[in-house]
Amino acid sequence: MVYIPFWICIFAGAAIDARERRFPNELAGACAVAAFAGVWLDKGVNTALDHAGLAVIVYLALVLTESLWRRVRHASGIGMGDVKALFALCTFDPLGGVVAFAVALLTLATACLIAKSRSLPLLPFLVPIFAIIEVVGSTL
Repeated sequence: MVYIPFWICIFAGAAIDARERRFPNELAGACAVAAFAGVWLDKGVNTALDHAGLAVIVYLALVLTESLWRRVRHASGIGMGDVKALFALCTFDPLGGVVAFAVALLTLATACLIAKSRSLPLLPFLVPIFAIIEVVGSTL
């Protein structure tokens, strides 16, 4: 019950990304805050702070990687909206977020090959995969 605001925010972000190919900063912030608050209320402040710390590490690693990619290739790789979404997911569940990100990138690459497209938005792949991981993980 405490996670409902997070799920509403993150699925809204996926819908916006599918339509507009962007993840608004305000919505990304709301997702991260809702994830932090939900974890805090469900598992305590120490776990919430641990998750937030790991999310910061993942966020900084991806921002650095994307910055280097853009400098070397002179083209964008993943978008900053994808990085912001992963921050929120890792605040909710760090391992689930990283696994969902990897699976979503593979799924996105496959979809691009099938659709013969150079790029597609990532969040419509990432969010449902993360949701599946969370549902399966909670039933084990």
